[in-house]
Formats: sequence, structure tokens, C-alpha cells
Amino acid sequence: MNNPENYPTWLVPLDIAQQLKEIDFNEHCLFAFSTEKNDLYIIQRYKKGCVWYDDISLLYEPVVPTDSFLVPTWTEVFAWFRARGLYSYIRSYIAPENFYIYSIYDNNNFDKCCGRRDTYEEAQKECVKALIQIYKKELEKNNL
Repeated sequence: MNNPENYPTWLVPLDIAQQLKEIDFNEHCLFAFSTEKNDLYIIQRYKKGCVWYDDISLLYEPVVPTDSFLVPTWTEVFAWFRARGLYSYIRSYIAPENFYIYSIYDNNNFDKCCGRRDTYEEAQKECVKALIQIYKKELEKNNL
């Protein structure tokens, strides 16, 4: 990316976005990353001066050029996994140490994974990485 210091924290990191592409994450996102240009861009199907909330889907679509991949927000990623039966949460523990745990479970409330990180942002990133690995195993198990 041209200026990594300006990368938005509300978007998943590029390495995770690439992993999501590998498991066919193909949802509506406002941003994509061009590997050719090494930069983020907004996906726009139509240019409009003013876009009302009901028309937001006219601005973006999940189809991007082959040299690009979608870059979703954290919210979009967690929603995508929930729609596939994988739920997660991140919880803080304050005393005596400050840390965050993440936990992943399925529709049957079976624990799939958990972990501990020093910051919320680290826990969020590791949680999504774990969700990707669990989803890949589920696909292999079900031969999808």
C-alpha cells in the first residue's frame, strides 16, 4: 500500500482479506485492494451525487477484477461467519492482568476455539484467523 500508516483500522488487514478471498468471501464491500496498483479503492458501480441509504447497494458489488480482492470491515466479516453458523465474541479481563479472550462456537453451542491476547485489536485479528481455519476444516470435512 502506498502509505500503510493511513490504513483504516475498521477494515480487516490485507493479509486476512486475502485469506477470506481463498474461502470465497464474496459479500458486498465498499473497498477492494488492487495488487497491481498496491492500493485500496472504493468499489463503485454508479456515480451519484447523493446516495440514500436504501440505494447504497447500487454503489458496490462483490465483483472485482482478478488483480484485486475485497477488503471488508470487521463487522462484515463477523456477520459472514455468523451466517455460516460460526459465532464468536471478544471479552476483556481487567484484574489482576489486562487481557482479552476470544471464543468461537457453532450452532450447537460447541466450543471450537479460544485464545488470549494483550489487546482488543490483537484478539480481533486472531479470532478472525481462527474462524478462517475452522471454516476451512468444515469445508474439507463436508467436501465442499
